[in-house]
Amino acid sequence: MENQESKTIIDKYEEDYRAILESVDNEVKELIQNGKEMKGLLLFGENLSSLLAIHESLHAFYSIIYNYQDVLDRYNSERIKQVGYELIGTRELLKDADTTQEEIENYVLKELKSVGFQKNHWFIKSSLLTEIEYMIEILKILVEPDFIPLDNKTDSDSEEDNTDRYIPSAVKIAVWRRDQGKCVECGSKEKLEYDHIIPISKGGSNTERNIQLLCEKCNRKKSANIQ
Repeated sequence: MENQESKTIIDKYEEDYRAILESVDNEVKELIQNGKEMKGLLLFGENLSSLLAIHESLHAFYSIIYNYQDVLDRYNSERIKQVGYELIGTRELLKDADTTQEEIENYVLKELKSVGFQKNHWFIKSSLLTEIEYMIEILKILVEPDFIPLDNKTDSDSEEDNTDRYIPSAVKIAVWRRDQGKCVECGSKEKLEYDHIIPISKGGSNTERNIQLLCEKCNRKKSANIQ
């Protein structure tokens, strides 16, 4: 059995994605067929929201790579060579093009199909699923396995001894996925930090339930209010 600790952040997103599709096609179906229509529809809506959140999180990583792929080329990245073709712009990356959204969507789907990606579903838009499938495979190549978001940052507890404040990598990945890579207070994606909801100095732990993402501004504001 694969060790959960060995899974990369992209592996975790893929696991979430596959579980959502499984839920849509099986759990929702079972609920509705057993006369629990409202419960089934609510679960279906939750799954759609989760798919959009996964797409947004993957895109945050992919857009950085796409926009700066020239840097990877210039410095002779071995990972970009493994892709074997030029990265494809997503609908979001091409949204400012001088054409309609429908034309952009058709173009992106055509490009993705040309490199072997096409995912259809009876309800969920093909463009959403195909982009997720594509980004997962590309990010598996281009994001190093040991990558942990904000790995060089911790929270702002004012303790001199940081020994007990070490946050395990698995917890950081779980928190990043849960909070969708943005501040839980204001939604900012800039200057993020892992924050202990209950500070270590007040008995807080390094578990997922006690860690959240806050931007620097919201974290400093919170710290100033802790008595």
